[in-house]
Amino acid sequence: MPESTAEKVARFERALQLFLERVRADPNLLAAVLVGSLTEQTVWRRDALSLWLIEKDGVTKRLRADGEDPRVFRTLVEAGVNVHAELIPRSRFKRMVEGAARTAFHYNFFARRQLVYCDDPSLATWFEQADTVARRDQERELCIATTWLIHSHRHAARLLEGPRDLDLAFQELLGGAHCVAAAEVIASGEVHEGLMIHRALELVPDLMREVYVELLAAPRTSAQLGRRLKSLEAYLERHAEMRLGPVLAYLRKARRLVPLSELADHFAHSQLYPWHLEAACEWLERQGRLGKFSAPFGLTKFSRVEVEEPAYLCEEA
Repeated sequence: MPESTAEKVARFERALQLFLERVRADPNLLAAVLVGSLTEQTVWRRDALSLWLIEKDGVTKRLRADGEDPRVFRTLVEAGVNVHAELIPRSRFKRMVEGAARTAFHYNFFARRQLVYCDDPSLATWFEQADTVARRDQERELCIATTWLIHSHRHAARLLEGPRDLDLAFQELLGGAHCVAAAEVIASGEVHEGLMIHRALELVPDLMREVYVELLAAPRTSAQLGRRLKSLEAYLERHAEMRLGPVLAYLRKARRLVPLSELADHFAHSQLYPWHLEAACEWLERQGRLGKFSAPFGLTKFSRVEVEEPAYLCEEA
């Protein structure tokens, strides 16, 4: 007989409690954070528990499989339920909540987080403060979602030109629809742990019908896909400039030629990666908001011969 949703919630909660008993018994483990809630509305999507395990400094057990990656992930099991755990040293967790690490503590609009065990009062305070401050991350998250949409739109347009590949263009347009859904969920300011495409259909039904439902329902022809491409383009024209605001604001304030590497350094701890910034700047340049030039760049600290990197100029006051 199939397991009911309520039974699955109970099974996952029991596995979590059994696992936390082991964590409490280990003096090297200071805290545990559950990523994603355990409710009947969300557990149907889960096939494992997701946890951050905060450990003492200097106790990390590294495996050859970890390579040089500073982040350490382990797949464990408790009562038949897999546990996906990230092991985080206390000092790195502190850098995360202070925003001083590339893996900064940022708000997740698609999974709630809960401190389910803590044996260190400082960690509890850091977590509460960081979770509160991170709710201001909406502007940055919208910027990231917009750069994903720019990528999907650009690739779909390329696939509909020249030697056309309608199947791949359809996939890119479908990815673009998911980017729109993510942006609309983020713009609503809520945390939604279900499928974001479903929530976006509730939040903005007309928009999602245009970029998603009609894409799935219509014949996969060049003309139909071209119409969906124009829908994404119109969406970008309505929202991209405002949602790329953090990038535009920095360049506007600089009022000089800014190399991409400098821009990336400025946003280094905000989860806006260089390719996000490149997509943002390329879109703004195509819209006539930025000038695109080049600047010299040394590939190594000893390089005597320099290559060129993109550099952008905003002359607006």
